[in-house]
Amino acid sequence: MNDDSGENRDDQTAETTGSSGAKADLGAPEVAKTAHSEGPVANSQSAGAQTSSINPIRRILWLEERLAEARQKTFGPSQPGWAEYHAARHARDGVVQIGETGQSSWAVLLLERVTASLLLRAHAARAGLIISTGPLSEADWDIVLKVPAIQEAWNNLTAAQAAALVASLGTDGDKSTANLPLPQRKTFAIGLHNFVTTIAEPLEFESNRIGRVLFARYTRVAIAAAALIVAISAIVNWTGSRFEKTNMALHRPVEVSSQYPGAGEDHTLLVDGDRTNLGFHTNCEGGFVIIDLGAVHKISKLVISNRQEYPERAVPLFVEVGTDHQTYRPLAERREVFDKWTATGLSGEGRYVRLRNTPPNCFHLAEVEVY
Repeated sequence: MNDDSGENRDDQTAETTGSSGAKADLGAPEVAKTAHSEGPVANSQSAGAQTSSINPIRRILWLEERLAEARQKTFGPSQPGWAEYHAARHARDGVVQIGETGQSSWAVLLLERVTASLLLRAHAARAGLIISTGPLSEADWDIVLKVPAIQEAWNNLTAAQAAALVASLGTDGDKSTANLPLPQRKTFAIGLHNFVTTIAEPLEFESNRIGRVLFARYTRVAIAAAALIVAISAIVNWTGSRFEKTNMALHRPVEVSSQYPGAGEDHTLLVDGDRTNLGFHTNCEGGFVIIDLGAVHKISKLVISNRQEYPERAVPLFVEVGTDHQTYRPLAERREVFDKWTATGLSGEGRYVRLRNTPPNCFHLAEVEVY
C-alpha cells in the first residue's frame, strides 16, 4: 500500500507542478466560457449545479478531500528517510518473531539497537537534518534531539538508560553493550524498547494515512448501506401493512359442531391473530367450525395454521362459503398434511366460512385468517 501511495502522490505532484503547462491551457477556455451566457455554457452550468448537490454526499461517504490530502502527506518510498524506516520496520518484525520484546537477550538488544539507529536517521532525513552515516556522535545527538518525537522519547529515559543508549550507538557500541552487567542490561533493554516504540509511532502514522482513510471510507459506505437497507425495509413493511388486505375473520364469532372435553374450549383463540395457540377441538367424529364474517365479503385468500400436535388430523380439510347459515359452496380443499396452508387466487363470496373435516378425526386448528 505504501508503494502505491507513493506513486499516486508523485502523479499528483506532477499535475500540480505543471500548472504553467497543461493546467494553464485548460484554464484558458474556462475564462472564455464565462464571457458567454448562451449555448453549451448554460448546460455546463446546469451540470455543475447538479454536481455540487452531489458533492456533499460524496465528501461525507467517499472522503475525497481527506484521501487527496492523505496521498500528498503519506510517507512513502519516494521521500527521504523511507529506506531507513523500511529497514527498521523489518528489524522490528524480527524482534516480534523472536518473541522477547523488551527483554534483555543479546538478539533482541542487537535488533533494537539497529532499529533505533535506523529510525533516528529516518527522522533526521524527514526533517532535512544532516547527521553522520557512521556511529552517532554527540553533535549528531544534538541534531536529532531537535525532532520533537525523538526529544519526547529521550525525556522518558532515565539518566542511566540515556547514557547506555548514547554509548550503544557510538563508536564503541558493541563493547559498551557487551560490558553491561545483567541488571543494567535488563533496565537498558526496557528503556531501549520504549524509545524505539515512541520514535516509530509517528512514522508508522504517516506511512498509513491512505490505509486509514480507505478504512474510514469503507466503514462509512458500509454504515450508509446498512442504514439504507434498514430504511428500505421499514418503508416496505410500512407499505405492506398499509396496503395489505384486512383479515376479515379477526375477532369474529365462531361456532363449533362439538366440544372435546378440556381442550380448545376458548373458541375466540381461533381468530385472535395468534397462530400458535389451539383455537378449537371437536369430538373425534369429524365435525366443522363456522366463522361469521358479519357481512357478505369477497374472499380471495385463506391462511390456516394447523395445531402443532397431530397435524395429520386436519386433513382432508374442506373450506366452504355461504351467504346464509344453511347453504354452502366449495371454496378450497386440502388433502396433504400441513403446518400452515396459504390458499390464494380464490374466488368466493359470502358471510359464513365453514371448515369441515371427516370422521373419525378429531378436528382442531390453531388459527384461521380470511382475506
